[in-house]
Amino acid sequence: MSPEQVSLGEIHVDTRSDLYSLGVLLYELLTGQLPLDPVTLAKGGIDRLRQAIRETDPPSPSGRLQQIAGDRLSMVAVDRSVDAITLVNEIAGDLDWIVMKALEKDRTRRYETASSFGDDIQRYLSGDVVTARPPSTSYRLAKYVRRHKGLVASLASIAALLVAAIVGTSVGLYR
Repeated sequence: MSPEQVSLGEIHVDTRSDLYSLGVLLYELLTGQLPLDPVTLAKGGIDRLRQAIRETDPPSPSGRLQQIAGDRLSMVAVDRSVDAITLVNEIAGDLDWIVMKALEKDRTRRYETASSFGDDIQRYLSGDVVTARPPSTSYRLAKYVRRHKGLVASLASIAALLVAAIVGTSVGLYR
């Protein structure tokens, strides 16, 4: 249930509430657990449950996986056909950002439409820059290098050859 649904009519519920629920589902698919611990939530009664949904930010999916004990983490990883370290490393980064944007308490900071949510997941799968992550030059450069390895390797080789030629010519002229 999204924070605005728990607020009992204080805020108009729209499609962003459904996107919150999709974020919860994606969180559970990645980690094998709900974003907020249901055992802890059940102990406090309905008012504590409502307050937790409105105010408590869940840990990122990779953070939640790192909190899981070894055997349980191994079982979650085996269910996803990878080893535990690979699972945590794969989720850390872009998938964390996508899930956490979908789980934003402030609905104005969530994805606007299911299409934008799906587009971000598609961008992640194709190795492009995801919109959920804060823009930085190093992040964009790293994504570009991963997508165009051959071109970057060729340009780096040419640049290295040019530097070597300039150094060799300079040394030759100096002598």
